[in-house]
Amino acid sequence: MVEIPLGRFFPADSIIHKLSPVVKTISFVALAVGSLFLSGIVDSLILFSFWISLLLLSKVPLGEYIKTLWTIKFLLLLIVIFQLFFTHGKVLLDMKILRITEEGLLNATLLTVRMVFAVFFSITLSYTTTPMEISSSIEAIVGKLPMKTKRVSELGMALSLTLTFIPLLSLQTNRIIMAQKARGVEFNGGSFFKRVRNSLSVVIPVITTSLKKAQDTASALEIMGYEPGHTLRSLDKMSWSINDSIILISTAVSITAVVIL
Repeated sequence: MVEIPLGRFFPADSIIHKLSPVVKTISFVALAVGSLFLSGIVDSLILFSFWISLLLLSKVPLGEYIKTLWTIKFLLLLIVIFQLFFTHGKVLLDMKILRITEEGLLNATLLTVRMVFAVFFSITLSYTTTPMEISSSIEAIVGKLPMKTKRVSELGMALSLTLTFIPLLSLQTNRIIMAQKARGVEFNGGSFFKRVRNSLSVVIPVITTSLKKAQDTASALEIMGYEPGHTLRSLDKMSWSINDSIILISTAVSITAVVIL
């Protein structure tokens, strides 16, 4: 089954859901990037405590995050294998052909923790913010930059459509896979060429469906009077609260601690 968590919104009546989309976009993206600079136990505990607070305040079940990790299990496994067996250093276990070193074990743990935190903070943004809010926040952030562009509204529209299409494409792919399996198509068995041929029975319908959805969306935008290059106005005004300030300050403190420690 193909599951892509990006663009998936988890509705809930929580403090995090009510935050300004601009604040959530800046904070969670900054935390995801800051996670890649983790270097020890102390700064890892700082980000872990911050994420636990977000988890409790957002009311998003822990199981949703576990599902996300399961989708990237092969990437995490690949990181661990390469670091464990291909890092030189003090040998902990010698299996003749392969050797596990102390440095490899430390690097595998550190890189896995970095990847997990980066995914968790990124997916927190997706779970607590609708695709439209994310696109609007990015449009607002880009519009405030010194080098303004006339294509800001088009950027927001493109991002909104992308975030909306990703979960729909994932759902459509799952449906096609299940339909093909019901017809007796095997994706794991047989020779290499047979698996490739069977995979085409999924790829071609997905591409065809995606093109039709894109054409229908373009027609719908044209009917509604959308014109590229014209500034779009939103009915929802972004407000600022004390909670937004607290999140921004906490984010800045956490990232500073990660960089310094």
